[in-house]
Amino acid sequence: MKRRFFPIQLLLSIAFLAIVSSNRAGAQPASGSDYCSGLEREVFSLVNQYRKTSDLPLLQWDDGIAHVARLHSRDMATGEVDFGHDGFSERVATIKTAMTGLCGAGENVLSTDQPGEVARMAVALWLRSPHHLENIRGDYNYSGLGVWQDKAGMIFFTQIFVKVPPQTHQAQAAPSVQLVAPFGLLAVPKARPGP
Repeated sequence: MKRRFFPIQLLLSIAFLAIVSSNRAGAQPASGSDYCSGLEREVFSLVNQYRKTSDLPLLQWDDGIAHVARLHSRDMATGEVDFGHDGFSERVATIKTAMTGLCGAGENVLSTDQPGEVARMAVALWLRSPHHLENIRGDYNYSGLGVWQDKAGMIFFTQIFVKVPPQTHQAQAAPSVQLVAPFGLLAVPKARPGP
């Protein structure tokens, strides 16, 4: 009996091959992109929730900043750069080309292999670290977050904060969420004063 190959089986085979080949290149798994995007927005919301309860102005989400942060998280996840803040001034320069009037920037990074309550844990760790907390409480008005997961399941976070006069850039604030718990690795944050 001759076996028939149905179109749905063909599509599933192609999708599987695409995932396998992207994983070989050290890329974030296709199924992980929604997970990482959700973590980005949740961490951002938790940071804003903290700022709100501290009577600080909310940060506005910026897709351009998030893209730059995501690339740094990816580079740390793939081993392109060491975990930390190498290249921070280059990231700020990239953002500055799109955000006229940028007059200050800061960055928090974190890595963890703890799967439960990851977003809450990341923010809780940053809040317990005086230098990371300084960036979270800083005089910034825009931010973006990038999350990347490596093949072993380690999750890398980069949050970049910037100060730009409000009339020079348009962005949107993300919704708020709640806060809690610890674990993971922190790198000493970087901050750059105004020009």
